[in-house]
Amino acid sequence: MQISFTIDAQAFDLEQKEPVKKTLRISDHEIAHALQRIAKASLTEYLKMLVEGGMPSRADEAKQDRLLYLIQSYFGQTLPTESQISTIFQLTQSQSKTLLKNTVSRFRNQLDDILQNSMRAVIETADHAQTVYLVVISSDVIRDELNMLITQNEPTFKPITKRKGSAGLFEISEDSHDLLCRTLGLNAVQ
Repeated sequence: MQISFTIDAQAFDLEQKEPVKKTLRISDHEIAHALQRIAKASLTEYLKMLVEGGMPSRADEAKQDRLLYLIQSYFGQTLPTESQISTIFQLTQSQSKTLLKNTVSRFRNQLDDILQNSMRAVIETADHAQTVYLVVISSDVIRDELNMLITQNEPTFKPITKRKGSAGLFEISEDSHDLLCRTLGLNAVQ
């Protein structure tokens, strides 16, 4: 079923277009597509409310539901970073981390493929440097999930650690990298 609606373009252009572009970090030519995906997330939220008998009673659950629908309709095949969530939801980095962590935990079955894709995307960017792999990880939740995979499969292996003197560069030991590649169905490249 196709559902469409029209917004007042003049009011949108004057009052909302620039803040939306800035918040979503998109250009003029991307705005229509972005708003379509956000509208789909909103409609999904309202349909669930109508069909399943109301809204969640806790504000945290309402935020988690909203984030779930945005992940499914707007962000695509990878989880948003805490920075993206902070910008969209106007939360602190710490609040965004908690929201993402709780959403992933609560909706693990629904988000499993997206979580796996997010972890694969990080591991695929790792560069081999002497005895470790170096990788930029922009989400604490993804790093925690990767470390959980290491702990669950080989508790004696070294977890992913921050590289000294770097804001977002992390080190993965060779054995942990190989384990993550096997667990995530990737081919380890030396």
